[in-house]
Amino acid sequence: MTRWLLALVLAVTCTVPVARALEMPEGRVVLTVSGDIDVTNDGDVARFDIHMLRALDWREITTFTAFTNGPQQFAGPTLSSLLDALGVEEGTLRARAVNDYSVEIPVAHAAAHDVLIAAEHGGKPMRVRDKGPLWVVYPLSEAKAQDNTFNTEMIWQLTEIEVLP
Repeated sequence: MTRWLLALVLAVTCTVPVARALEMPEGRVVLTVSGDIDVTNDGDVARFDIHMLRALDWREITTFTAFTNGPQQFAGPTLSSLLDALGVEEGTLRARAVNDYSVEIPVAHAAAHDVLIAAEHGGKPMRVRDKGPLWVVYPLSEAKAQDNTFNTEMIWQLTEIEVLP
């Protein structure tokens, strides 16, 4: 009887979803994520300061873009690590810039293309007047940067992402 009861308790506790908590930002919020997300920290949205973004899978890459000359160095968290932290596995992202310009990015692109949310360019934090605070960047060869495949998804002055089902 004790084994049966122990097995029942284990079965129930292993199937109960565990709520994941996201800390509150202590610094200036640079990114707000809303929509179809499982993890939040401010009502039904998730707000991130730069320190929270640095705690994700932060990477440095050198890539080409159609919007810059020559190879450029960017640093920031991977888009897939942000989505993992929020429990997002599928759907579409509506990314919005400071001026309300928006683009849609398939969630599947995050991991398939190692997309970066750049917070630094050339080793320096990105400012609004320099395409900051954040810029969605795809790692591209020089030739790929010129063929315009991902140019429309490389939104700069990013401040908000809405996850659509």
